[in-house]
Amino acid sequence: MLEQHGAEWENKIKIIGLSIDQSAATVKSHVESKGWTKPIHYWRAKSNCSDVYSVRGVPHVMLIDTRGKIAFKGHPANRPDLAADMEALFKGETLTGEGCGPAEAKDGAPALPEGYKEASDEELANMMKAMDAFKETGVQVQEACKEEV
Repeated sequence: MLEQHGAEWENKIKIIGLSIDQSAATVKSHVESKGWTKPIHYWRAKSNCSDVYSVRGVPHVMLIDTRGKIAFKGHPANRPDLAADMEALFKGETLTGEGCGPAEAKDGAPALPEGYKEASDEELANMMKAMDAFKETGVQVQEACKEEV
């Protein structure tokens, strides 16, 4: 896409690759063998970015709009034309469909599905604490299972 749209996208649209490979050498070799020299590449080196952004599989794509908000998050196969999506975002348009988040209500606020309510900051903080505790419990269960084997 960068080769095809390079002149019009230059310094306006960026493609960034974030690798979860075990070594930087593996990433470098793969990038060179595929000829992917135009995108910006990062090797995450044991970062927690997969947890932070809820990435549960690869490949995984995030399209960021001109306001810095995630416009799409998910498998690239869920978008029929990523180049067209990037063009739309560059023009300030909004993407719709699976992985694009809730539709907006008329007043610009996110529309919540029927039966849902917006959580308060305190409720969100409590949910995050519960999720952190669950992660720790999961680690303890995994360690216990390793000891039994």
